Amino acid sequence: MPENPAADDRDDEATEALPTPEVEDSEDGIWHSVGRGVDRAARSTVTARAISGLERRVATFRRERKIGKGTLRNTHLATYRGFISEGQAHIRIRVVEEPRVPDSAEIIRDPKVIRSNLRRFAALALPGVRATISFLGSEVEVVSNRHGYATAHLAAPEGLSPGWHDYSVATIPDDPEEEPRVAQGQVQQPDPKSPFIVISDVDDTVLRTGLTEGMVAVKQTLLLSAQTRRAIPGMSTLYQAIAIGVRKRPSPMFLYLSTGPWNLYEMLTDFLSLRRFPKGVLLLTDWGPQERYVMRSGKEHKRLSLARTFGSYPSSQFLLIGDSGQNDPNVYVEVARQSPGRVKAIIVLDVGSHMTERADELRAWQAELANEGIPFHFVDDAADAAQVLYDLHVIHKAAVEQVRTAVASAPKD
Repeated sequence: MPENPAADDRDDEATEALPTPEVEDSEDGIWHSVGRGVDRAARSTVTARAISGLERRVATFRRERKIGKGTLRNTHLATYRGFISEGQAHIRIRVVEEPRVPDSAEIIRDPKVIRSNLRRFAALALPGVRATISFLGSEVEVVSNRHGYATAHLAAPEGLSPGWHDYSVATIPDDPEEEPRVAQGQVQQPDPKSPFIVISDVDDTVLRTGLTEGMVAVKQTLLLSAQTRRAIPGMSTLYQAIAIGVRKRPSPMFLYLSTGPWNLYEMLTDFLSLRRFPKGVLLLTDWGPQERYVMRSGKEHKRLSLARTFGSYPSSQFLLIGDSGQNDPNVYVEVARQSPGRVKAIIVLDVGSHMTERADELRAWQAELANEGIPFHFVDDAADAAQVLYDLHVIHKAAVEQVRTAVASAPKD
């Protein structure tokens, strides 16, 4: 699960041939044909290899130019929260040039926000860097790949207590006189007595991104910092209630699944902390071009991440939370069908009244899925979700009113 999705992660539905328009020489027919051509080119292995090779050459040129001019900044180790399953700690890191990003705690003007957000995407990856990852007596050497990433799977001590545990990373410089760069990270050992594991979508489920509203998503990504990004009303209160649970059960593990890139990891962790969402592991994706595809399939990323998570915790149940704006309903139902009895509930939030046709479809689908025994719940907002989870004995009765109050008091768009 901490690794990138498999190389061939194209969305099967996205690669299906589009219907041929009846009038090819009409304006609509021409643009339709152009669209089909662009889609085929983007999905082509030949195109992917060409763009991947170009990206590799540009990155190499940037590094060599900076080294030649003496402007290459220090090595930066980005450590991501990992998880422990079946006796192994799964850890992911990235090695990049030290970014010039303003302190996330600062209140910064829009121009600085734009620059800092763009720099998250323009971070110069440092491939071929050797590093040692250590965790509670276990140690392994890794080498960063072309995009700067490296993963490690280390043995975890038997009887390790539930909760968060530290790991450390240190680079191995080629020059013996150079000081190694060091960093700390954390991995989570879930409590085996927890009733389930929570897997939550991020975009428009907990964080307002506007993915269904075109340029709104661009504005949200470029203009806003962690301090100014808006949470979906009531979701933080709802997640806190899920973490508290009922009957003094141990808190569940939270996994936040997003099609967003690892470049936004720091902003997302800051946002979740500031908005008081339960601490959890983030499952993001690498947007860099690969040799077998140009554009990564968000649906396939989620599908593979869910499959790996279910495989990592074969005896656990799962609470799946998402929204109606992307592929969450289909992907969640797919995994529920593949793993009968392991999904405690699927909660899908309505992203807005502008998608009324989609909402009607999901309400009809909910009734059909009930006949299959799949606990699919399409809800209007966090307050409706709270009522569903109370009925399922996931949260306390008092939490329902707390979530309802949080939704009612949230600022209106």
